[in-house]
Amino acid sequence: MLEAVRSRLGWIAIVIVAAALGAAQFLSQVALIEANEIQAALVGAVLRAAGVFMVASFVITSMVREANDRVTELLLSQPVPRWVYLAGKFCGYAVIVLVLAFAFAVPLGLLGSWRGAALWGASFACEMLIVSAVSLFCVVSLGQVVPAFAAAAGLYVLARSIGAMQTIASAPLSGPGGWVDAAVRWIVDAIALVLPALDRFSPSAWLAGSPPVLGELGAVAMQTVLYLALILAAAVFDLHRRNF
Repeated sequence: MLEAVRSRLGWIAIVIVAAALGAAQFLSQVALIEANEIQAALVGAVLRAAGVFMVASFVITSMVREANDRVTELLLSQPVPRWVYLAGKFCGYAVIVLVLAFAFAVPLGLLGSWRGAALWGASFACEMLIVSAVSLFCVVSLGQVVPAFAAAAGLYVLARSIGAMQTIASAPLSGPGGWVDAAVRWIVDAIALVLPALDRFSPSAWLAGSPPVLGELGAVAMQTVLYLALILAAAVFDLHRRNF
């Protein structure tokens, strides 16, 4: 948390919010109808992408910097289990995620419905918690900035687009196919089975006057708890097998 303050993460978030609001204000001048809904949807999409990028890059660079400065070895040399060290790191990142989610939801409430913005912010916090856990696992496993960031970004994009991939695979444009199309469909369904459905997290429709039902929020919360447990368990296992 102190590192986030020292690295000016808060100022970066303020600049991103101001830029998104400026772009939305420009778009509202050319929108003929539903200007507020268009503004909220645009700002939400920009803030979602920027928040995910900020969280992933901060987690990865922070862990790599500590490893390069031998701080990780110093901390792990203390009489504390490695899972406690990893849990402490994740708790710090989780606090930063919650602060960013709140900061990004406030301008959306000013543009549209406060209820929709609050629900969007809660779902966005869950999404960024999963991203921070994935980034933590990737940096523990790979140990370098570029490979870890590429792996985390690839997993995020795949999880975000897997729903569309399933739709395309289930209804190919060429009509009913043979065993190749069936194999592709099975492979896509198998990948979707092990990935979180991030396309259902913080959708822009919630900001445009279509609030979620209780089942959607429950599915988001259950996926968050499940995948955080799985990803952090994998990260702890990988940390235990490494030699420092």
